[in-house]
Amino acid sequence: MKYFFKITFLFPLFLNSVLIIGQHADCDKMLLLKDTIYQAKNISGYGEKLEFTNNNIENKKAFESEKNSSWYLLTMPDSGVFTFDITTTNKNDDWDFLLYEYKSNFCKRVQSQKINPIRSNLSRSSETGLLLTSNLDFVGAGVNENYSKSVVVQKGEKLVLIVNNPKMSHQNHTLILHYPKTNLKVEVKDTVQQTDFQTIKYSLSIKDKMTKKLVLADVNISGLSKNPIFLKDVNNYESPLFKKNHHAVINVSAKGYLLSSVEIAVAMNEKEVVHDVFLEPIESGKKVNLKTIQFVGDRAEFLPNAASALKSLLSFMQLNNSVSIEIEGHVNGPGKPNSSEYKELSNNRAKAVKSYLVENGISENRIQFVGYGNSQMLYPQPKNSAEMTANRRVEIKIIAK
Repeated sequence: MKYFFKITFLFPLFLNSVLIIGQHADCDKMLLLKDTIYQAKNISGYGEKLEFTNNNIENKKAFESEKNSSWYLLTMPDSGVFTFDITTTNKNDDWDFLLYEYKSNFCKRVQSQKINPIRSNLSRSSETGLLLTSNLDFVGAGVNENYSKSVVVQKGEKLVLIVNNPKMSHQNHTLILHYPKTNLKVEVKDTVQQTDFQTIKYSLSIKDKMTKKLVLADVNISGLSKNPIFLKDVNNYESPLFKKNHHAVINVSAKGYLLSSVEIAVAMNEKEVVHDVFLEPIESGKKVNLKTIQFVGDRAEFLPNAASALKSLLSFMQLNNSVSIEIEGHVNGPGKPNSSEYKELSNNRAKAVKSYLVENGISENRIQFVGYGNSQMLYPQPKNSAEMTANRRVEIKIIAK
């Protein structure tokens, strides 16, 4: 059988990325990907052939029906562990995926359901993919974990990724491929996938502070894995961690509860770690210090590590749509007067947080902002860089609930 791949090249967005305008909605028109970051625009319909239809919603290995799809062919440049992310700016999107080994007569096998995927994720989420810390091969429809387990691959191996949006047409997604590193030792024997990583058993629970009962929440975790972990509508999370020292921040947002930002440490000599995050009810006047909303020096430009906390703040505002907040900006300036430059910088940084929320659909009437300069430093005489960083912070104050 001959396979034809239509490839559309446009100006690169940046190194190793390309903007994909055309849609590749059929198996026999799948797009051969050679770069690591792709933006797929205006995904609408299932092409000329409907490869998936009338499947049971309980089936974790097939789309219930193919609605708005893109097909990609991936060739592994090296042996090792492969992961990827599917992201979007529209939080109402629902991107699902199936990942197959590419074999002879692949398209006929898929359409006749004579081949099963090696990974899937059909959870209701705008962001999904494969993650090193996940332990699930297949995730079914509904509110479930939005990332599935990584895959051990061999150099030259071909995989087929099908991305489908069952809810909305004309939507966009960005596909970020994390190909294996050449220094990652991987051994595959028979059908058992093995790595030489030792792991720590980690578990997290979200609970009401007073009743100690589990609470459904949106959870963003940075620092436990290479990529941030985004979980929607969960009350617990379990995953193996690589055996090394971890310093992580857990941001939790839930309906009726104050946004929570908790720092944790996991030592490499641990075998099992259990963490509970306790949530307090929303009260006017309460404050939350979002420690990881950090900025480029002397500028109101977010550092990359601010993304997780910003997403949690957005989730908090979406879940609690009657809440109004004040965003407070602070800078580090020990031993110096609270100059107009300090006040302006802290004000602009607080304004940048407000702009992020408004750009993502939050009414600006619910948001005030103010810059305090260096007048309210947590450490007036900081002794190290950690205390200086703590002074450069953004705090969220509840002004109406």
